[in-house]
Amino acid sequence: MAHPEASVVHSLKQHLLRRGLQGARVGRILVDADPAYVRSPYASRLEPMTRLSLEEARPDILCSLDQTSGRLVAGIEVKAANGDWKKGMTQAHQYRMGVHHAWLAIPDRAGDIVRSATSMARDTGVGLLVLQSEQWQEVLPPVDPRPTPRIVSHAAAMLEGTPVARSLQLNHPLNYLAVTFIADRMNPASSLMDELARQWRDLSRADSRRLAISGAMTLGLIDLDGQPTVEGRSVADLLEALGFDPARSYDKRKRLTEVDPALAAVARFVLLRQPAVRLVYRTLAERGGKLKLPALAIQAAQEDAALAGALFLADPSGQPMTTLDGSAYNPSTVFKLKQNLWHAGLLSTKAHVSAGKRATDYEPDEDVWALEPREATRVRGTFLS
Repeated sequence: MAHPEASVVHSLKQHLLRRGLQGARVGRILVDADPAYVRSPYASRLEPMTRLSLEEARPDILCSLDQTSGRLVAGIEVKAANGDWKKGMTQAHQYRMGVHHAWLAIPDRAGDIVRSATSMARDTGVGLLVLQSEQWQEVLPPVDPRPTPRIVSHAAAMLEGTPVARSLQLNHPLNYLAVTFIADRMNPASSLMDELARQWRDLSRADSRRLAISGAMTLGLIDLDGQPTVEGRSVADLLEALGFDPARSYDKRKRLTEVDPALAAVARFVLLRQPAVRLVYRTLAERGGKLKLPALAIQAAQEDAALAGALFLADPSGQPMTTLDGSAYNPSTVFKLKQNLWHAGLLSTKAHVSAGKRATDYEPDEDVWALEPREATRVRGTFLS
């Protein structure tokens, strides 16, 4: 065989595309731009190629796996000659510092090296792929990565999602958009608090202005210094293109989608970036588009107990259940967050008349959360996952 290793890499790539790896679909595949591959007859079928480098190591293949536990990255060392497998095992072991799973892929045409290779792979934590009779077999899985992507993703979701669930203290999204717009357009020598007082008269009290600034930070629109983030600058540009004017009087007693549908669309975009909002949206979308608050909290907790507890419960250490009275629920969610979602056009139901008063007066069994009809029937996109 004139190009043995390129041939084996090509065979393995086709197998990964057809069959996946460890029961998971392979998302993307990159092949190392080794001269032996670039100059082989298989070059066009090995694309896309690039110089793969994990510090001092160079895997032959990098691929992503879409697993329920999260997206994993696998690095694979390929050897074409039976006598090279020990060297390949050492190389694959080096990849473990840069990928979730490291694999060695080898042909075993005579069937005499699998036992030795499996023993060594088990000791090093490397997975073993073996080509026999023109078929690739997963002989040994690699050890699980530490930390596992699922747990890291869960930790990241708590860090990102909980602040929105418990920190938004104003009930209209225009307040947060106005902060972003003014922060991006104001004189750098001025303070954001002073500029808000001068330009956004809707917030007459200093405490309200501070809450608006804090909310814009929580939404990722401004940083801790009050400067617009990259996302915040884009939102400010959108607002300007849509004719937003802080000096204009916006009737906040009416729904924002009725007062200015374009600004409501920007608010939807900002809110849907938040894990807590996506959890509410997804839970409703998957259950007919409408639930009463206790059922919404319980169903959301089945997917993400930590985020649902922070989102819906006054005491986030508890568990949502049907027997909880009104004082058990997070007032910021049932009144302020819900109003934001209603104004933005994500929910068709506004905050219940019993919300926003004393916690003991809140009536969760009467509080219906319903998506807008077009949201309830829309095909769910990947942003919900």
